[in-house]
Amino acid sequence: TVEFYAVLALVAGYAAGELGAARVRSRRPVRDVAWIREELARVAEVAALFRRGDSLLAEPVPDLAEPLARLRIEGSVLEGRQLAGIHQLIVSARRVQTDLRRIRDAAPLAALLEVEPPPRQHERRLEQSIDPDGNVLDSASPALSAARREVHAARQRLIRRLESVLRSLDASGGGESAVTMRGGRYVIPVRRDLRTRPGGIVHDESASQGTLFIEPSEAVEFGNALREAEVAEERETLRVLRELTSELRPEHSTLRASFEMCLAVDDLVARARYAVAVAGEAPAVSPAPAPLIVRIGRHPLLLAGEREVVPF
Repeated sequence: TVEFYAVLALVAGYAAGELGAARVRSRRPVRDVAWIREELARVAEVAALFRRGDSLLAEPVPDLAEPLARLRIEGSVLEGRQLAGIHQLIVSARRVQTDLRRIRDAAPLAALLEVEPPPRQHERRLEQSIDPDGNVLDSASPALSAARREVHAARQRLIRRLESVLRSLDASGGGESAVTMRGGRYVIPVRRDLRTRPGGIVHDESASQGTLFIEPSEAVEFGNALREAEVAEERETLRVLRELTSELRPEHSTLRASFEMCLAVDDLVARARYAVAVAGEAPAVSPAPAPLIVRIGRHPLLLAGEREVVPF
C-alpha cells in the first residue's frame, strides 16, 4: 500500500556498489523500536556530515560469497580472479576503516561499524602476485618468472625452425607462408598438391581442402619442448595460487567481517545520501498505540518525478 519496495529501489540508487544496493533493497519492516531508533540515528549522523560538507567513504566490493566459502575448505585453491577480488576487498576495507575512524567523534554510531582488516602483508603479497584481472604476475615467484622465460625461449626456437622449413619450400607451395596454430600446436600451411611436401603430422586442413596445416617432423621435438616448458609454468602457477590461498585461510573470519563492514557502510551511506537529497529528517518513533503526526510529508515516488510536490 505504501509502495515500500519501490522506495527502497530509489534509495538503493545511491549505493556505491551493486552489493550495497542489494543490501538496501533487501531491507524489511521490523517492530523493534530500539533498533529502529538506532538505525535512524546512525543515518542522521552521516546525513549531518554530508550537510556540513564532510563525507563518509563507501567502497564497492565484488561478490565474494563463493571464494570466501571455498577458502574455509582445507586444501582448496582459489582462482586468480577470486584472489584479485579478495585483494580489492582488503584495499577497500582498509580505506573504509580509516574513514570510520576519522569520523568517530562526529558520528559515533556509524563508527561502531569499524572492524580491523587483515594485516597489510596480505595486501602487499597479493599486489605483487595477482593483477586486477586475476592473472598471476612474474613477480609472484622467481621460479615462475624463470619458467615463463623458458616458455618464451622455447616458443621462439620452435617458430624459427618452422620459418626455416617454410623458406625451404617453393614460394608457390607455402600457402599463407606464415606459422600458425592448430589444435594447440604450431604448424605451417602447405599446399596439398605440393610435390616436395615435408613429412610430419597433419593437424588440420583449410575449408577448401587445398591447404594442409603440418607440424614438420623436424619441429616435433621443438614443439614437445615448448609443451614441457608450458606444463612447468602451469605447475608453478598452481603452486603460487595454492600458497596464496593457504596464507589467506587463517584470515577467513577477518575477511568476512571486512566484507560485512564494507556492505554495511555502503548501505548506510546510500540511505544518508538519499535523506540529504530529499531533505529528509529522522522521525521520532514510539510504540503503538501512539498518534501519527506527519510534518511536511511528501511521497518519495512523487519526489522522484519531475513535477513539483505539495507537502502534506
